[in-house]
Amino acid sequence: MKKILLFLEIFITACNNYDTEFKNPVFNQPLRPLSSGAGYVYLTTTSIDFRTPLDKNKIDTQGKCDLVENTQNRITLNCQVEGWGKTYNRYYTYIIKEIPLFIPSCLRILEYAYDNPKNFPKDEMFANKYCVTPPDYMKSESD
Repeated sequence: MKKILLFLEIFITACNNYDTEFKNPVFNQPLRPLSSGAGYVYLTTTSIDFRTPLDKNKIDTQGKCDLVENTQNRITLNCQVEGWGKTYNRYYTYIIKEIPLFIPSCLRILEYAYDNPKNFPKDEMFANKYCVTPPDYMKSESD
């Protein structure tokens, strides 16, 4: 009986530690905003950190998160975000798009923020746009 309980404990611990890293290391980079209305974003599998648009060293809001989706081109975090004197439950989905022709050193990432998975915005117009350095295998020969 003790062996079964020990096995179950090890199994549960292993399952809980499964996604301690993003499957795509691109998400480990600071997300640089492509517009003046957003600030830098720093992601981990357990946290989110938003910086102010005017100063990337000044924290705007932060949150503790659970990683609920972790694929090569997309991640989703369910976060308890603290800001403006309150705590909010928000989902953040980050999707890798493409390298724009006019900015070859930028891999474009979209951020969708929503309060319920049923309310996922379907239009790119509602997404914040960010840029990260593309991995070497994605860079074009003209870079």
